[in-house]
Amino acid sequence: MNQQAAITPLLQPGKINGLELANRIVMGPMAAGSPAEDGTPSLQTIAFFRARAKGGVGMIIMGGSIATKRGYAEAMMRPLLRLDTDDTIPGFRRLTDAVHEHGTPIIAQLTPGFGRMGVPAPDRPLISASPINVVIPEANFPAGFIVPHGRITPMPQEATIAEIRQYEKEMVEAALRAQKAGFDGIEVAAHMSYFAASFSSPRTNFRTDEYGGSVENRARFLRNIVTATRAATGPGFVVGLRITANEYLPDGQGPEGYAEIAANVEAAGLDYVAMSGGAYETMSASAPAIDGTLVDGGEAAAFRKALKGPILIQGIHSPERAAQTLTDGLADFVMLARPLLADPDFAKKLAMNEAKSIAVCDRQNTCMRRMVFGMPVRCSVNPRMGREEREEGVPRSPSRLLKAPLEEVVLSLTGSPAVMGIVRSVTPKRT
Repeated sequence: MNQQAAITPLLQPGKINGLELANRIVMGPMAAGSPAEDGTPSLQTIAFFRARAKGGVGMIIMGGSIATKRGYAEAMMRPLLRLDTDDTIPGFRRLTDAVHEHGTPIIAQLTPGFGRMGVPAPDRPLISASPINVVIPEANFPAGFIVPHGRITPMPQEATIAEIRQYEKEMVEAALRAQKAGFDGIEVAAHMSYFAASFSSPRTNFRTDEYGGSVENRARFLRNIVTATRAATGPGFVVGLRITANEYLPDGQGPEGYAEIAANVEAAGLDYVAMSGGAYETMSASAPAIDGTLVDGGEAAAFRKALKGPILIQGIHSPERAAQTLTDGLADFVMLARPLLADPDFAKKLAMNEAKSIAVCDRQNTCMRRMVFGMPVRCSVNPRMGREEREEGVPRSPSRLLKAPLEEVVLSLTGSPAVMGIVRSVTPKRT
């Protein structure tokens, strides 16, 4: 079988609710859109998404957006896209119009709050399903990250019933804003170690009320959001869920447990489930260095057994491996994130039998490291990434001419094993 025949399943049309997708390649959610300071899509944001729509993906999931006031206040990084206010609706309409010009559906991923990964304030403690913080060992960071002694986050408080229900209410309001702004649907973010994710696993949820204990109770927060969103937005608006598939921790929940939670939420009216690997405690699993970890570990099979609707899988960069996963029935769509930073024309090149010309992601996570340090996201193999708005040949702005060299120094020092080894040796290990 030649390469083009092998990837044919990726190029077949698909359907989610009433959305017709040209192929099975979905742009996964990333906080790489360079929003304006007020939380609206900037010209660069629009150019970034337009380039991926023009590049032929079947659907785009816009990440990096916050849905609630408290979530915005505790955000680790600024600026971020805001759907917690009506003020941004006109700006998002410009974004969705630009993407729809290329016939590409676009979904808004909604994050309720950052939970254990947020930034507390004296009058605003972190809240989570239960009081357990995040401990990230140094060895569990992805490639390209050197964090001496790892990281330990502040201890959160157990969220009150009133706080939980406020999040549920604001999530539905954000979904309505997304609908008014022209999005084709929303995705509830319940992955990594953010607020929504803390309810799913017994490791992070040891509540004794209606939101803790049984599968039904641990799924209640997500199910309430999905039920109310479906009622508010109508049957044709896509409602998806991004959920952890495996924590990869000795005392964590595995794929069968997460698939059971996902199935419970699906019954409330989900149109798809997107699988996410790992939590912040196991960050390296979220940005894997090899293909197919969610297939090889049995996570995809567990979710397929439990769910009735479409499944989106991440972490497969190889077109041939992605197509085989679809053929095997383990997923219906493949989400690409870092590969679409490296080459926005990934899907188009596959369709045109030009796979050999695809710029391949090096998986060194320069994009993620820049994001963590609050720098504009760039790609080590795509010099146009983050600069889509600027015409080729046009010089950088004076502010970028000043900032760019300093950013390179920071990245060089923090990415140096020798330098960070010195830091490790002179800083005490936190216990």
